Amino acid sequence: MKFGIGQSIERIEDDALLTGQGCYTDDVMPGEGLHVAFLRAPYGFAKLESLDIETARQSDGVVLVATQTDLDADKIADIQCQHYVDWFDGRKMARSSKPAMIRDYNRHAGEIIAMVVAETRDQALAALDFIEFDSEPLEAVTDIYDALAEGAPQVHPAYEGNLAFEWHAGKVDETQKALDAPLAEGEEIISIDVVNNRILTNSMETRPLVAMPDGTGIKIWSGSQGAVGLAEQIAEAMQLAKTDVHLITGDVGGGFGFKIFLHPEQICVAWAAKKLGKIVRWQQERSEAFLSDLHGRDNRTKAHARISKTGRILAYMVECHANMGSWLSNFGVYIPTSSGSRTLTSVYDIQMAGLKVKGVMTNTPAVDAYRGAGRPEANYVLERMLDHIAHHLGMDRVAIRQLNMIQSSQIPYQMLLGGEIDSGEMPELLEEALQKADWAGFEDRKAASLAKGCFRGIGLSMYLEQCGNGAETDIEFEFHDDGQLVIYASQQDNGQAHRTTLTQIASSQLGYDAQQITVKQGDSRKSPKGTTGGARMTAVLGSTVAEAAKLICQKAAAYAALALEVEEGDIDFQEGLYVARATNKTISLEELVKLHKSGDEPHIFSLKHSYKTKGASYPYGAHIAEIEIDPADCRPQIKRYTVVDDFGVVINPLTLHGQIHGGIAQGVGQALYEYMAYDEFGQLLSGSLMDYTLPRADHLPSFDIYTRNTPCVHNALGVKGSGEAGAIGAPPAVISAVCNALGAAHIDMPATPQSIFNHLSATGQV
Repeated sequence: MKFGIGQSIERIEDDALLTGQGCYTDDVMPGEGLHVAFLRAPYGFAKLESLDIETARQSDGVVLVATQTDLDADKIADIQCQHYVDWFDGRKMARSSKPAMIRDYNRHAGEIIAMVVAETRDQALAALDFIEFDSEPLEAVTDIYDALAEGAPQVHPAYEGNLAFEWHAGKVDETQKALDAPLAEGEEIISIDVVNNRILTNSMETRPLVAMPDGTGIKIWSGSQGAVGLAEQIAEAMQLAKTDVHLITGDVGGGFGFKIFLHPEQICVAWAAKKLGKIVRWQQERSEAFLSDLHGRDNRTKAHARISKTGRILAYMVECHANMGSWLSNFGVYIPTSSGSRTLTSVYDIQMAGLKVKGVMTNTPAVDAYRGAGRPEANYVLERMLDHIAHHLGMDRVAIRQLNMIQSSQIPYQMLLGGEIDSGEMPELLEEALQKADWAGFEDRKAASLAKGCFRGIGLSMYLEQCGNGAETDIEFEFHDDGQLVIYASQQDNGQAHRTTLTQIASSQLGYDAQQITVKQGDSRKSPKGTTGGARMTAVLGSTVAEAAKLICQKAAAYAALALEVEEGDIDFQEGLYVARATNKTISLEELVKLHKSGDEPHIFSLKHSYKTKGASYPYGAHIAEIEIDPADCRPQIKRYTVVDDFGVVINPLTLHGQIHGGIAQGVGQALYEYMAYDEFGQLLSGSLMDYTLPRADHLPSFDIYTRNTPCVHNALGVKGSGEAGAIGAPPAVISAVCNALGAAHIDMPATPQSIFNHLSATGQV
C-alpha cells in the first residue's frame, strides 16, 4: 500500500498500542532489578541541619541509601541551565546550577533529601521512614510580585532580590517615549495586568526510569523527547564520555515539553545503577510528579497600549514577570524571552512595541517549556489587551481586531520581532471563522439561554505561532536487500504519530510500499540528534525526509535507466515508477533496491541527509468559543467551539485534527480548570488529581474544525506546525467568552466557579 500526502491515514502506531504490544519504560525487563524511592523535603524553604541514614541502611532489603554527599564524593555534577540571556544593560547573567539532591538548603517542597535502593519497591518505601533529618524552616515566597518586594526572603544566593535577569527586546526606549508623550485628541493609554497561571503537564505516563551498567558506561531507558540530547546531559553530569551513556526511549505516553529536560531523578538512578553494577528502576507516582516535575507558564504580565480614538494600537509595551521557580531548568530562561518574544505582536500590524522580561526566583519547582513555550503567554496578553480596548471604547471585538490586523496585501510581512511571515490571509480567515461559528446568530442563542436563567457569552481570539525557525536536522535512510527501508529519525514521538507522518511522506515521495517502511527513533547511539518541540516535526524533519527521498530518486534514476536499457534522459519518475518514454517498460524503486544487493556494505541507495529550512513557518488561526453559565452553580460550560487554522500543506487531515483537539483541550484546561496553587509557606495546595482539575470529555463539546491554508515557502513541504496551535488559541478565546457572558472587562485564569461567583456577587448579579 502506498500513502499519499493529503490522505487521511489512520495511525500505524495504534495497532500495537491498543493491543498491549507497545513498549513503554515500565515494559523494559518488568519486575527485574532493584527499586528506588526518594525522601523529599516537606518544607518550602529550609536549611538541612542534620541527616542520619544509618538505621535506614540496616532496613530489610536495602542495598543503598545515598545523599548528595555521596554524589559529590563521586564528582557527580549538578544540573546546568542550557540557555542564559544578558541583562538589558549588557551585564552577564549570573550562572547557577542544581544538585540532584539537597546539598545544604531545599528551596521548594519536594526536593530530594535522600534516596533508597532496595530489593523491592515496598522495602525502599518503608526504609524512608527510618531516615532521620532535621531542617530549619525558613520564610518562603511563592508569588512573583511578593518575591520582588523589599525585604522578601532571598531564594537563591546568586540572584539578589530574587531577580535572575531583566531582558529587553524590540523598541523598548522608543515605545516608552511614545507612551509617555502627550496624547493627541481622542488618544488614550489602556493598561492591563493579567495572570498566566502555573500548570502541571500531567502526561498520561509519568517519568519512570530503568538503568543498568553497560561496560564502562550506563544504559538507560527513559521516556524523552529526544534521546541524544538527554544522554549527553547525563553523561556530562556523570563525568562520562558521551558514548558511554546509551539512552533508549521507546513508546512515550505524552511529553508536551517537560520530557526534553534533565531532572534530578535521572542523575540519581543512573549513578546508583553504575555504582551498584545492577539494574535499578524507579516508578514515579502521580503525587510525586506534582512535587517534582517541571511546571509550565506562571507569568504575571502588565501591558500598556497607546491607542487612537478609533482603537488603532500606536504603541505597545509588555512587562512580563516570569516565575523561574527555585532553580533554572535547562531552557527555563529561554521560554519567556527568546521564545515568547517571537509572537509579541501576533497577527497584528504593530511596529512600535517593546518587551521587558523579569525572571523571578521563588520557592516553587522550576518552570520550563509547556506546549507552546512562551508563545501562548504572549498571544494571551495581546488578545486580552484587544478585548480591553474594545470594552473600554464600546467597540465590537471583531472590529478592533480587523482594524489592527495584518492585511493580505502586506504579506510577506516583517514583524518587529519574530521574523518574516511568509504567507497568509488573516482577515479572510477571520471572516470565514465568523461565518462558520455563526457569529451573527449569537444574539438568538444568548436570548434562549437567558430565557432559562443562564448567561451566555461568545469569545474570539486570533493567534500566531512560529515553528522551526531556520532549524537544521538530520535523517538516515537505510535500505536492505529485501527491499525494507528503515528511517532513523531525530525527533521523538510522544503520541503525535511521527511514524505515520514520516512514513506517509517517504511513501509518497518514493512511491514505496508503506508496509516496507519502518521509522526508528529514540536510540542515542543510532538516532540523529534532535528534539520534539516547537511544532517543528513535520515542517523540519518531514521536509528533511522529503528532501532525502528526492535525492534518492535522483540517484536511482541512473540505475533505472540501466535496468530499462534506455538513456537516463529518456525516463520519467511517475507515481513511484521509473517509466521509459515511448515504451511500456517500468521499474519501481523497490525493485531497484532488491536488484542491487549490498552484502555487508551499506546499500547503494542508503543515505544520510541534513536539511535546513529557509526560515520559520507561521501557522495562525481564529478560535471562537461560546460559553453558558448557570448562576445557580457558576460552572462555565462550553456549548460551541469553532476554529479555523492556516497550517499550509496538510500531510494527514486525520492526525492534524487529533493535534488540534488535544491542543484545545489543554488550552481549555488552563483557562477554566488547572492551577498549581501554593500557600505562603511554599506548600502545594493542589497536589493531586483530587485538588487539581483536568479537563474531561464532558467539559468539551464537539469541535468544529476548518482550515484555510496557504503554503509555507520556507520549507520543502510547504507545511506549518500544528501541534501547539490549539493550546495557544484556546485560552484567550475561552476567557473572552466568559467575560462576555458576565459583562466583565476581565477575569483571570483559571475562571473557576468561585471566581465567577465572586464577580457576580460583586456586581449584584447573584
